[in-house]
Amino acid sequence: MEKIHLPSIAIITPCLNEELVIQTSIETLLSVLERLSRKNLINIDQSKIVVIDDGSTDQSWNILKKLYDTDTKINCIKLSRNFGHQNALLSGILNSSEDIVITIDVDLQDDTNVIEEMLTKYFAGNEVVFGVKKNRSVDGFAKNFFSSIFYKILSMLGTKVIKDHADFRLLSKKAVNFLREFKEYDIYLRGVIPMLGMKSAQVEYTLKPRLSGETKYGFKKSLSLALNGITSFSLAPLRLIGILGFSIACLSILITLYFLFESIVTGNTVPGWASIVLPIYFLGAVQLISLGVISEYVGKLFLESKKRPNFIIEEILK
Repeated sequence: MEKIHLPSIAIITPCLNEELVIQTSIETLLSVLERLSRKNLINIDQSKIVVIDDGSTDQSWNILKKLYDTDTKINCIKLSRNFGHQNALLSGILNSSEDIVITIDVDLQDDTNVIEEMLTKYFAGNEVVFGVKKNRSVDGFAKNFFSSIFYKILSMLGTKVIKDHADFRLLSKKAVNFLREFKEYDIYLRGVIPMLGMKSAQVEYTLKPRLSGETKYGFKKSLSLALNGITSFSLAPLRLIGILGFSIACLSILITLYFLFESIVTGNTVPGWASIVLPIYFLGAVQLISLGVISEYVGKLFLESKKRPNFIIEEILK
């Protein structure tokens, strides 16, 4: 009788100053591996939990080293400094050799119970499975509102993204090998992975509250990630500048004709005011906005041209 090949999996989770939740989270993920093994879905002997310390300044790494000593299924990667969430994830993904990679944030707000459903989708022939939040009320009104606007903007710009998907996903080894071909410095995984063009599926889940501590994705980081997503996958903002310039030229002609009419017919205009003040304010604002958009792209080209590494691994425990 032919022996059934069970895939090995690596659950990859980045952490940054998560000393309050890291032990509980890893214990939960280990129990997930045990449950999947009991259901004959994975080869637990070749599976692991990979935690990436993204430059933590608290006791996270010391806690990880102690946990590493207690279980051979725990692997740890320490980055030399904080390289950012996306690059921390990338370091874990590119250093994997398992049949399946599952990425999840260490706060475990993403529902680990749907990992089994992800595997079912994988066995059905999907190379990528996206975790999609069907209910994210725990994020609060403001975060949900700005997130909705962000996805609408990306959609309008023609960027292919999965709405309400963050970084909870399953990748096959084939998908990981495709991902290795991308050499971008300022990588945006949420946009790159749908570009792989592989057969994919989605699973829905309800976002849970954090076990403890505060989110590391505040408004500033979320805004930076949003700008990265827009400038990495669309030239539309640059094209809008050209359209805006043409529109301003037409509007200027109309304003000129209007004030010419007012001065001839009614004589109610203040001589020189409209022709001086309005163009200064209007064109000044447009120029500053245009320079801001262009500077985002120039800055991205500047960083890409240096060909700096996405991450530097200081230590690996495996």
